[in-house]
Order: sequence, then structure tokens, then C-alpha cells
Amino acid sequence: MQTTLAPSPATSTARERRRQRMGLTRCAAGLLTAGVLTTGLLTLGASAASAAGNYATTTTVNVRNGAGTGSGVIRTEPNGAGFALDCQVQNSTNVNGNATWDYVHFGDGLTGWIADYYTTTPSFNSFAPGTGQCQTAVPDPSTPQMHQAVAWAIAEKNSPDPTWSDHFGHPWSGWCEQFVEQAEGFAFRFPSAIADYQWEANHGRIHTDTNPPPGALVFYGGGGGNGHVAVSIGNGQEIGTFGYVGQRLPVRQYPVVGYLSNPYLGWANPIGS
Repeated sequence: MQTTLAPSPATSTARERRRQRMGLTRCAAGLLTAGVLTTGLLTLGASAASAAGNYATTTTVNVRNGAGTGSGVIRTEPNGAGFALDCQVQNSTNVNGNATWDYVHFGDGLTGWIADYYTTTPSFNSFAPGTGQCQTAVPDPSTPQMHQAVAWAIAEKNSPDPTWSDHFGHPWSGWCEQFVEQAEGFAFRFPSAIADYQWEANHGRIHTDTNPPPGALVFYGGGGGNGHVAVSIGNGQEIGTFGYVGQRLPVRQYPVVGYLSNPYLGWANPIGS
């Protein structure tokens, strides 16, 4: 879609330019309370109890945005990767005699479709126990750009040094807007998370429910007026930076609501989606 990017930081006021040079116009995120979560790292296993079952892959698999080999690959998952099985479809692409495809949630946060043949489920052209038929077409609210953002954010969280941005050459803490801009393929640029939010709000793109689709931008207030933004990975979870400029804390995964002290503002699809 055609979009107009936000004004360059060069057009900001003198005070704003000074704040940018000081590194204060990005974001800051803090815990709701000191005792809410002790690890700061969550997985998407919370919904597994309502899923049809928990299984694993039997080889490296392509995770796709649709049921069948004609759908795009979001990312691969390794042999032995655990997942929660949500539902299945029959008569899709036949893989070694098995035309069953599974819609799953992996423990690292990735959601998508995989060929049932490469899993430990007991189904083979049939449904696993307790598993239902997925709706005729499970709507995919996320664009390829948003799926890639999820894959990148997960990879950055799991990188050898999740405290550091190799691209920008500084710690991630306090630079949430840079984090989501890189995740979304540098399709936009704003001087701060709150500026990004205001552009989305002014264009009627903000949703105020707390169920952002994978790859959406999730916005918060606070942060000394700069706000905070993270990348949704679905299932009520997101990945983002943590802390203030001058700190060196790792990128982490946390719930959309109930973890940050920053007030929740809503979510929006990124520019380009």
C-alpha cells in the first residue's frame, strides 16, 4: 500500500534534535512490579492446555503461512522441536503418502503450518486424538513482512548476545523503535516509539484490543514521553527491548499486558502491511 513516511528527525525542533543526540527520544520499558516475573523470559506454552496435544518434529521442517507446499516459508524448525497442535486439515499437499497438515504453536513462539508427516502425531491422513478440522481457511492476519518480523525478533532474542545490536552498534536497551524498524525490514523510520504511534493513530490504524496478530507493532506510553513499542509474536506475547539508554539488558519476550509498567495504547500493522 502507498504510505507517507514520518518526517525525518532533521525537521524536528531544536530541542528534539538535542534529545536525539543524547539518545533520549527512543523508548524505555520497565516491569509492572518488581515481583511480577522473575525471569523476564516467557514461552508460548501457556495456551498448550487448550490445544489438542503436544508433539515434536522428526526432522528439520519448513513452517509455512498456509497448509501446503505452495505457501510461503516463514522459517524452519529443527528436529525435535516441540509444539502444541491446534487443528489439522486433510487433502492438502501429499508428503510421502500423508496429506494431513497441522496448524501449530512452537515453544519458541513461532506459529504456522507444517506437514504432519514430519511429526510425532499419530495421525496419517486422519485427525490426531482430540484434534478438530481447522476452519476451511484459517485466516492469516499477518503479511509476509509481518511473518518475517516475527522470525527476526525470535532470532534476535535467541542470538548469542541479545543485549547488543550488530546493525546499529550499541546496546538494544532504550532503542525499541530501532528494534521494530529493523524487524519490519526498515519500511519506515520515526524518531521515537510515540511518534510511530501518533502516525498510526492519525491514519486510523490503531486497534485497542489486546490480541495483536503476529508481526504487529504493539505500542505503550510512558518511557519519559518517548513511549515503547514491541513486535507481537501472537498468542498474547511479544518481543522487544527492555530498559533505558545507558543500560545493557537483553531483548526479551513478555506478555502484551501485565508485564510492563508502561500503559498499553494499542497495536497496528506496520507501514508496508
